[in-house]
Amino acid sequence: MMGLLRKVARKVLNTMLERAPHIPAGPPNARPESGPASEPANDLSNIECGAQELKERLDAGEPVTVLDVREPHETKGGVIPGAVVIPLGQLESDWEQVKDADEVVVYCALGARSLQAAAFLRTKGVFNATSMEGGIFAWAEAGGETAPQED
Repeated sequence: MMGLLRKVARKVLNTMLERAPHIPAGPPNARPESGPASEPANDLSNIECGAQELKERLDAGEPVTVLDVREPHETKGGVIPGAVVIPLGQLESDWEQVKDADEVVVYCALGARSLQAAAFLRTKGVFNATSMEGGIFAWAEAGGETAPQED
């Protein structure tokens, strides 16, 4: 069921981005001063990462900014330690909190809202934004810990 949901969400996002030509995609081979190569905002082929991959990278101390886009009633149960919390409904006004991050991995409960958020961030020039497949539930299944939300 989740695989089908992700496929549908990816198709909807691709359609939305194709119909928004006014959004600058940036040069396809541009490289920022530090970090991975930039990619066009409408290239969603590499927009997802697995929870296990994220956990391993964080455990290794890699500089990944984690963004939780769940609603406040959802984050009461805990967030990935160190996560920036911006509910999806506030992302349009608060996205600049993560604009300078080398890499942003977005998560929600199951992965649909984070996919939407990662696509949105890419339209704003945060070309290194990805969505964590399966959300916080996949994180827990991978053995990831949660902590109370930092204020």
